[in-house]
Amino acid sequence: MTSFARLLSLAALATLPAWNAVPQPFSIASGTVRVAGTSNVHDWRCTSSRPTGSFQGEANGTSLTSVSNLTVTIPVATLDCRNGTMNSNLRRAMNASAQPTVRFALASATVSGRTISGNGQLTINGTTKPVAIRAEAQAADGGGFRLTGSVPVVMSQFGITPPVAMMGTMRTGDRVTVSFDVVVR
Repeated sequence: MTSFARLLSLAALATLPAWNAVPQPFSIASGTVRVAGTSNVHDWRCTSSRPTGSFQGEANGTSLTSVSNLTVTIPVATLDCRNGTMNSNLRRAMNASAQPTVRFALASATVSGRTISGNGQLTINGTTKPVAIRAEAQAADGGGFRLTGSVPVVMSQFGITPPVAMMGTMRTGDRVTVSFDVVVR
């Protein structure tokens, strides 16, 4: 092959998009979402191992390079506080019978290295509010990516009265942290 032919071949290859940079669908394969809060008696935590969700993403080798159209849904009934009374109080406070899911929809995101920074709409108890989100993405064993992060939430901003127990002597704080650790493929 002549030098000119090699140069022409390299120029042609340079104009093609990278193989891994083609947008592809990702879905949550496994993971957990935790809601952690405080009370005047002790800290508490409720966990769901049944989040569902998907997004379009571009990957370059073992790194995500873009994220779009992300949605995540958590059935309120799957949040388990490891205490039947707490489970009931949480579901009643979140109005789970009328509003059975928590939903996040990403509006925009940027990816810098392993960090995904985005803005979206969080819907809890039928009330939707804008939230900023930050996640770390790393290659997962078996393919795909592991996404981890957390978002502070003020329950009263979503029309939720913080739960009380024991005739009002035990009161939960209004601020909670929603954290996630999911694998997407």
